[in-house]
Amino acid sequence: MKKIIFFLLFVNFCFSQEKELTIHKIDSIAKTSKNKIQSSGVIKKNKKTIGGFNSTEIFSNDKLVYSTYEENSSDKETKLNYFFEFYFSNDNPILINIYIVKTDIKTKIEERFETNLNENKIHSFKEIENPFSIKLRNKLNSLLIDYLNNKKTE
Repeated sequence: MKKIIFFLLFVNFCFSQEKELTIHKIDSIAKTSKNKIQSSGVIKKNKKTIGGFNSTEIFSNDKLVYSTYEENSSDKETKLNYFFEFYFSNDNPILINIYIVKTDIKTKIEERFETNLNENKIHSFKEIENPFSIKLRNKLNSLLIDYLNNKKTE
């Protein structure tokens, strides 16, 4: 019996050398980290500014653990605000929170949408249903590809 317990503990310690981060640990790192990269810019269409974006990446031990991407755009009738919050563990996304606010400029009525994607839903090919008929899967995949490409170039 002792040999079996020793074997199970030995196997567990041998295969768990890579530290698995939890959402709580990542939030703590994000609040206290000085290893941040921030970028921002404007979105133009036909030489006219229609919005802007802001991105923040937080690293721990040279690995991306937390990132946010915020984008806003407007036209004559509506204003859209997107906010994506990414949690990474061992360079893989483990949770993505998505928040969208659509505001009617004339009536000032706001519609809100939020969803959380766990590891299974992140890698799905199924479109993310939302009341605004926005193709969120394309936007999400392009953001993830950008993170992966930046990781490979370092």
